[in-house]
Amino acid sequence: MAVLGTSAALASGLLATGLMNGTAHAASLSVARTAGPAGAHSYDGKDPYRSGCAKSKVNTGKKASLKNEVGDHLGTIRLFYSRHCGTNWGEVSVATSASGTITVYTSAKSRSFTYRPGNGGHHWGNMIYAPSGVCAKATGTVTAGAGRANKGSGTTAKACD
Repeated sequence: MAVLGTSAALASGLLATGLMNGTAHAASLSVARTAGPAGAHSYDGKDPYRSGCAKSKVNTGKKASLKNEVGDHLGTIRLFYSRHCGTNWGEVSVATSASGTITVYTSAKSRSFTYRPGNGGHHWGNMIYAPSGVCAKATGTVTAGAGRANKGSGTTAKACD
């Protein structure tokens, strides 16, 4: 995955603002602590659409079904990559009334985003910088109502460049 951009420190516990089709959402960032070269990058935790990184969006072909404990399909998570920014993020397709989380991982760090009902059931998480040689994967959770049958999760396979 392409190496572009400049490094910058990102303190844990930041409050990020996501943009969902013109509607701003405040979301808590879950920041995994890392040391040395695996530390935070200026794109880590940023919205791929607000930053412009999604303009060079590529579907990695990695996706997973969000399933409840008995295997019922409640949605889908897909892993995306930005050629221009060298970043990855996850996007879910769920019921419009659903809420949940989207987390993207490398072996050294992760970023999480909490989504709320709305936006036609299409939500995306925050990015993580994953330059050439760094593998990434995305995990999604979904709650589409009360009870265990309405809660599910799924994880994509890793994408490596």
